[in-house]
Amino acid sequence: MLSTIKQSLAAGARRLATRLRLARCRAPVRVFGTDLHVGSRPRLWAAERIEIGDHSYLGHEVSIETNCRIGRHVLIANRVALVGRRDHEFRTPGVPVRFGRWVGSVRDPSPFRDDAVVIDDDVWLGFGVVVLSGVHIGRGAIVAAGAVVKNDVPAYSIVGGNPAVEIGRRFASAEEIARHEAMVKGGRFRSSERGFDHFVVVPGPSP
Repeated sequence: MLSTIKQSLAAGARRLATRLRLARCRAPVRVFGTDLHVGSRPRLWAAERIEIGDHSYLGHEVSIETNCRIGRHVLIANRVALVGRRDHEFRTPGVPVRFGRWVGSVRDPSPFRDDAVVIDDDVWLGFGVVVLSGVHIGRGAIVAAGAVVKNDVPAYSIVGGNPAVEIGRRFASAEEIARHEAMVKGGRFRSSERGFDHFVVVPGPSP
């Protein structure tokens, strides 16, 4: 009984921590879904917009420093960074890069202020992945730990390396993908701050 009470209190503290971390997000537009988890010491900043969909997970020390739209059921491991590839102007003659126009400037707006990362549903970004703005990571894709992603990632592909290239496929056929998507759509999923053994994982019927 005492163990159950301690677990419940710890889970409540983790839920509160996520809400506080999201409240500290610095972006003019912030859209957050339900059943989110945000790990310790995040940096969440964007010039325009940060959007995170339902049932997604951000690990410890995740850094978001660009506009982004993160879908549902997304798993982002520790120390992943979403960063702007054109945050500082460095080609203006006579201006040191330290003083180059910054993407977040209001006084001198950058033409790249709207650049963003788009991550579709059901994506896994492994430990230490870096994703540059302008990239679209397709539904169901997996990015291996340590990868640097500068180009779009096709749906259900597995990519790795620097720069990231395709190294595999998550499912063997289009039929398997369709079956997976139908079962996810018809299923019921819910995480728990008490740990994975308390998750609700009920796939929908197989077509």
